[in-house]
Amino acid sequence: MSEVQNLQQQMQQQATQSAQDFYGQSLGSLKSQIQSYRSQMEHYSEQLSEGDAQAQIQEMIDSYMELEGSMDQAAQDAGVQDAMDEAAQQTEQQMQEYAQETAQQAQDTAGQAADQAGQAAEQAQETAGQATQQAPDTASQAGQVAEQAQDSAGGAAQQAQDAAGQAAQQGQQAAGQAAQQGQEAGGQADQQGQQAAQQAGGQQQQQLNATQAARQKAQEMGVDLSQVQGSGAEGRITVKDVTGAANQ
Repeated sequence: MSEVQNLQQQMQQQATQSAQDFYGQSLGSLKSQIQSYRSQMEHYSEQLSEGDAQAQIQEMIDSYMELEGSMDQAAQDAGVQDAMDEAAQQTEQQMQEYAQETAQQAQDTAGQAADQAGQAAEQAQETAGQATQQAPDTASQAGQVAEQAQDSAGGAAQQAQDAAGQAAQQGQQAAGQAAQQGQEAGGQADQQGQQAAQQAGGQQQQQLNATQAARQKAQEMGVDLSQVQGSGAEGRITVKDVTGAANQ
């Protein structure tokens, strides 16, 4: 029985020691992170002027310091102060190594970007030099093309002016002829209209079956005899018919 008890005690001691080591390592890693956060907050606080923002950051710094003190007290009570300090140092060292690796990668990336920028600048200079050499030839060709365009434009403008002059002269002649023909046609149409009106008036007067007195009365009273119904012999319109139509 004594051997079994010894074995149980050893297992309990090992388990307790493992738990204490794990507890100490966890406290050390957490403490290192808290110290890093506090250091960053202190750096930000130094860059700010006095005010509400700086006061809030100082409160956070104080809370981190209180938390660090509580962790130290907890490590002392549990007897894991050494394990916590060792874990904190290891965590801080790992964080520094990671920061250095990150900075080195950033420098390498910046160097590559600088090399690429230099190559691009050299290519741009070469391209600019070629363009500068080609510019005089291109300008000369452009001048020749411009001269040819001016010559063509001058010829086209002269031809357009000649054509416009001929068209204007032909248009004036055609307009004069059309106006003369229009005047002659208008005179003839006016004469024909007057003759037709006279003939129509005479026929209308002849067709109307009305006495001479009725015609005069209708003219005086402004009555249209074609709208009057005659009451005389064979539908002849009388003065009475005219006055009756005027009163309606």
